[in-house]
Amino acid sequence: MAKGRPLSDKKDASAGASGSSVSLQKRSADAMGKLKAAKFPKDLDWFEPEAVRSYTSMSDPGETAQVHPYLFTTSIAKLAEEKGAKIILGSVTGIDYSGDAVQSVSYTDKKTGESHSISATDVVVAAGPWTRSVLPEAPITATRAHSVVIRPVEPVSAYTLFTSIDLPANFDPTKPSRPDEASPEIYARPDNTVYACGEGDHVVPLPKTSADVEVDQVRCQDIINQVGSISDRLRDGEVLARQACYLPNVAAARGGPLIGHTGTKGLYLAAGHTCWGIQNAPGTGKLISEFVFDGAAKSAKIGSLDPRNFL
Repeated sequence: MAKGRPLSDKKDASAGASGSSVSLQKRSADAMGKLKAAKFPKDLDWFEPEAVRSYTSMSDPGETAQVHPYLFTTSIAKLAEEKGAKIILGSVTGIDYSGDAVQSVSYTDKKTGESHSISATDVVVAAGPWTRSVLPEAPITATRAHSVVIRPVEPVSAYTLFTSIDLPANFDPTKPSRPDEASPEIYARPDNTVYACGEGDHVVPLPKTSADVEVDQVRCQDIINQVGSISDRLRDGEVLARQACYLPNVAAARGGPLIGHTGTKGLYLAAGHTCWGIQNAPGTGKLISEFVFDGAAKSAKIGSLDPRNFL
C-alpha cells in the first residue's frame, strides 16, 4: 500500500524525450530506512519512501516470472510454423455448419481484404472478447482496460507490483467524482521499460476489430499520474505508449474460462480468461489439443469449465 503525492503538473505524452531529465541522486540513509521499515527488498528502491505504507511479498526470488504477451504469442506462432502449421492472418466472419457438425470457416484475409472459406472438421473458437461475433450464443462479454509503457529515467529492478494507492484529495480537482484509491499494476521489463495497467471500464462497446479499439487519453494519463505519484523514476520517465485492449469475461457464470466441447460436433470453445489469458494460454492449448485428438481433457479436471453448462 502507498499514499500518492500530488503532482504539480501533468506530464505531456512526449515528456522525457527532450533530454531534460537528470539522474536521480542516491537516497539518503533516512529514506532507505523508511523502505527497510516497510520490509521492502533492498533492490526495490525506486519508490518514494514517504509514500510507502506497507509491502507484502507474493513469493521468494526466482519463484515467479512474467511473460511479454507479444513476444510470447509471436514466438509460439513461429514454433508452430516450424512444426508444419500454416498461420493465416485475418478476421473470421462466420462458421458454417452441416447438420450438427462444423463444415468450414469463412474469413477476410488481412493482407488482401479478400473473403475465403476453409473446410474444417474441427474448429476452436479462441477469439477472446470477439467470441460472440462468430459464436453468438457464447456468454462472453468484454471489458476495456488501459495501459501505458514508460521508460524510466533510470533503470528499475525486476519487480511486478500490485499496488493500492491512496490518492490525495487534490490529485485531480477537475474530476471530483474520481475514486480516492487506485490499484495500478506495475511490471518492470528487462528492456528497461515499465508496463502499467489500470482499472477496466464499459464506456465504449467492443468495436468490430482490434484496429478500431478507442484509447481514452485521460484514462492513460490517470495511470501515468498514479504511478508517478509514488515513483520519481516513473514520473520523470518517457511515456512510450498509451493503449487499450478488451478483456473477455464469462457472463452470468461462476468464473471462467470456458474450455471444451460446445455440443456441436467438431466445435470447441476456449475463451473467457479475463486478464489471465497469457498465463493460462499454454494449459488451455494443451487441454484443447486433448479434446481434439483424444476426445476429452486428460491433463486436468475442468468439468466446471465445460461450455455446455452455459450455452
